[in-house]
Amino acid sequence: MKAFRELLLGAAAGHALSMAIAASVLAPVVAHAGDAMPIITPMDHGTAMGDSAPPPPATLTWVMMAPAGEFMLNYNPTFMGMAGNYIGDKKVSDAYIGTNVPSGMTMMMKGMGGVMKPMSVPERVIPSTMDMQMHMFNAMYGVTDSINVMAMTGYVEKSMSMITYASPMMSPSNLTKFLGTSSGTTEGLSDTMVGASYKLYQDATSRVIIGLNLSLPTGSQTRQITMLSPMNMFITMRAPYGMQIGSGTVDLLPSIAYTGHLGLWSWGLGYRGRFALDNNSEGYRFGDLHELHGWGGYIVLPGVTTTLHVVGSTQDHIHGSDPVIAAMTMSQNMNPDYYGGQRVTLLGGIELSGAPWGYGKSALALEAGGPIYQNLDGPQLGQAWQVSLSGRLMF
Repeated sequence: MKAFRELLLGAAAGHALSMAIAASVLAPVVAHAGDAMPIITPMDHGTAMGDSAPPPPATLTWVMMAPAGEFMLNYNPTFMGMAGNYIGDKKVSDAYIGTNVPSGMTMMMKGMGGVMKPMSVPERVIPSTMDMQMHMFNAMYGVTDSINVMAMTGYVEKSMSMITYASPMMSPSNLTKFLGTSSGTTEGLSDTMVGASYKLYQDATSRVIIGLNLSLPTGSQTRQITMLSPMNMFITMRAPYGMQIGSGTVDLLPSIAYTGHLGLWSWGLGYRGRFALDNNSEGYRFGDLHELHGWGGYIVLPGVTTTLHVVGSTQDHIHGSDPVIAAMTMSQNMNPDYYGGQRVTLLGGIELSGAPWGYGKSALALEAGGPIYQNLDGPQLGQAWQVSLSGRLMF
């Protein structure tokens, strides 16, 4: 939490500086115009209503609001790649994990004088890459101009490649013997989210939105994969925690966001948390997650907005364990202590409004980037890149 507090203070300081610069540069323009700028929804950007707040980054649907009596539909496919194992902020090799990181298993070995002694067995199956696709569908409705309700669900696919080393139980020389690679895929319906947002404050250039959502356990946490075991046989087993589709828990997701705009510029700062209310039916829950978002936007052409988005996150490790997964302690991703950590991600984006072409209530957006800092409770796969798309329609 110390790292998260430092991240929060740094982001707040940077946000204040960016506001001061924007105000000093653009104040003469606003003063000359002499008119207060209207606050309207992101979907109206570039319409005949004149200048409006440019939209936030494509992935921040929880910052958007639909006007009273209107629906906003969002389709957000996200693609993510993970590669390279980390212990803390350092990358480590597969060979290092396979010889130095204990798996939790032990075997009896002859020591000095022929006395049998227990020996810790290092990790035998090591993840090398993981790819994810998340196709999320979000619907919002404006009960009033200040109150929105929403629901979101989706479809998730996860694929992991793994390296297998031989079991040393037959011979200690097997400790570094490479057997081969295997891969497994899980997919299915994601967890479902429902909730509401409230516009707490609004003036001519800024607004504050708070939200409270619940994640409901509609995704599976018992998916299976087939992998190459250290005994050089393919076995079917329950997939590790990170490859399960759902959390199995009811989670609380509070959020608060401040957004502002001045002329062609926009900015924002937001917090979102995720807290499991209890263990799932398999006996575990994911650790508390805290995210801090900061972003800036600029209208480069009518209907075209570019964004820069920084995300800082911290998450605790998994609490509890699934006894079925715990029985297969040959891989790091089956250890609940090897989840969580801190990450800072930098993303750039562009949004195209349909307004200049007569489609004022539609938009397409793209956001892409990757981590600039990772400090993980590892060994754990690090994130390499992510790309998010967004299609939005209001009616």
